[in-house]
Amino acid sequence: MSTASAIDTDFPPFPLGAQRSALVHDLTAPPEPVTARVRLAYPSRINAMALDSSKIVPSQGAYLAGELLFACDLVRDVEIDIAEDGPAVQTAPYCDHPVLARHAALLMRSALGIRERLRVRVTAPDLPAHLGLGSSSGQIAAVATAINELYGRPVAARQLIKFLALNHGEEIDGEDHRLLPVQCLGGSATAGLIPGAVQVIAGGHVPLLQADLPEDVHIVLGMPNDPVIWDARASLAAEAIHFDAFTATGRTYGPEIAYRLLHDAWPALADGDLRPLGSLLFDYRFRMGSLANCAFSHPNLLATGEKVEHIFTDRLADILTLSSVGPTFAALTRTPGACEQAFADAGLNTLRCRPHGTGYTFSAREEQ
Repeated sequence: MSTASAIDTDFPPFPLGAQRSALVHDLTAPPEPVTARVRLAYPSRINAMALDSSKIVPSQGAYLAGELLFACDLVRDVEIDIAEDGPAVQTAPYCDHPVLARHAALLMRSALGIRERLRVRVTAPDLPAHLGLGSSSGQIAAVATAINELYGRPVAARQLIKFLALNHGEEIDGEDHRLLPVQCLGGSATAGLIPGAVQVIAGGHVPLLQADLPEDVHIVLGMPNDPVIWDARASLAAEAIHFDAFTATGRTYGPEIAYRLLHDAWPALADGDLRPLGSLLFDYRFRMGSLANCAFSHPNLLATGEKVEHIFTDRLADILTLSSVGPTFAALTRTPGACEQAFADAGLNTLRCRPHGTGYTFSAREEQ
């Protein structure tokens, strides 16, 4: 499935705000706003591993691969307030990714049955799209969460996570009114809605396990200085060529990944030892075929992987992984300077951040 027509068949574009899967809630009437304005800071996620990559392929809009994620303090600031007039959803002139912001607001407006006009502003981290850091899903989750707060949290966090995962979409170049239904495992929504610096999401978009990380752990990201800039359709078409390989990897290694995660890595993590989790993630990315499956994300990904392997094997970091399908590498380390140098020696730009385990936080909340 490598042609544009096949992409449009398996991933047909849909209008902004269209519900492809209904929101499950207990509302008997549309909720009333409880505040005039909400401002919140929403963390980003690093998708360290899919639990079963065979479930990343098309499956009637639901992608049940599960994932292990790290939440980090690369935050997007969101402001939602009620507008007196104008369109149903308005984005401020200085709103980042306004198409995705409008989609999230229209989606929540429809799902909750609300009638108020909403004004949206988002300031996102200054990073290119398609680095594997969940910029699109994080944008949608942050706006939807802020609207949920504006109305007094009528939707429970776990219900909202599943709803957003099943209604995810990404921008199409040159289009302001349609999105492409790209796969979403729920990590960006979970990183903000469920506390925990490291989390496991089960296959049904269900947050399953959460843990903190030691306070002295830093996250160092290594990103190519010339990332491939493409829209969602082109990216998905490139990924589709590798769907069979994703399926084979998942079917071959899925049972081993699950066993090692539950019986080795997670118990050690609970005692503050990151190394068993690091070994699992390293094997998944560098020994089980994941890096090769994700090579479409950047032409130098495999060569770069060979250059940075030693960050884990030489114990510069407890964890070395790729985020999502890349091309960003992530190292969890107590010696961030050494990891930054190693990434730089491999020709990567670096960015240092910290684990973020508290979910989204309020910047301000103004009562009506």
